[in-house]
Amino acid sequence: MRSFGDGAPVRDTVPANGTDPGTRPASRRVLIPVADTSQVENVVELARRAGVSEARVLHLNPREIAGGRRFTLETDAAAAEIVETAVFELRMAGIASSGQIRPALVGRIAQEIVAEATEWGADLIVLGSPRRGQLMTRLFGSVTLRVAGHAPCPVLVASPAGKASAHRVADSVASVTSPDPDVNLSTTLAR
Repeated sequence: MRSFGDGAPVRDTVPANGTDPGTRPASRRVLIPVADTSQVENVVELARRAGVSEARVLHLNPREIAGGRRFTLETDAAAAEIVETAVFELRMAGIASSGQIRPALVGRIAQEIVAEATEWGADLIVLGSPRRGQLMTRLFGSVTLRVAGHAPCPVLVASPAGKASAHRVADSVASVTSPDPDVNLSTTLAR
């Protein structure tokens, strides 16, 4: 397991456009699992719009078991680049962030994400857009759906359609994190 950054607030930075530094964040601790760098832009935008104050980037380095041996499917350097990119972008958005790389067996990715959210005490999980199409999801299942079904906190999912859809999801954060005790939403999924 490798960690990046100390999670300390970023100093001498200007908040991203559209944010008010005087408002209290809606979600204090947010777990952001990323599979690759293509997801970084959307999850950073969702985190920024959600008013996140602290984020932990989690990259699970998948491992396969064959013949009784475990094989890493990604190099340590590639995994580190993904986490460092996400942490950098979050800090540029004015969000204190740290990163972590953990090994995970293929097929147990969702369980590792839920375990990390529970251990760290996350208030929210922000997932990148699903990587499988509808047919593959029906055949093999979805990490996104498994996380949403078992997460100890609300889940936001970025849409593969881009920023317009991310805006719709971010707008619903208010209802998910609302102080109203009658609001009990455990997941918010983008179309």
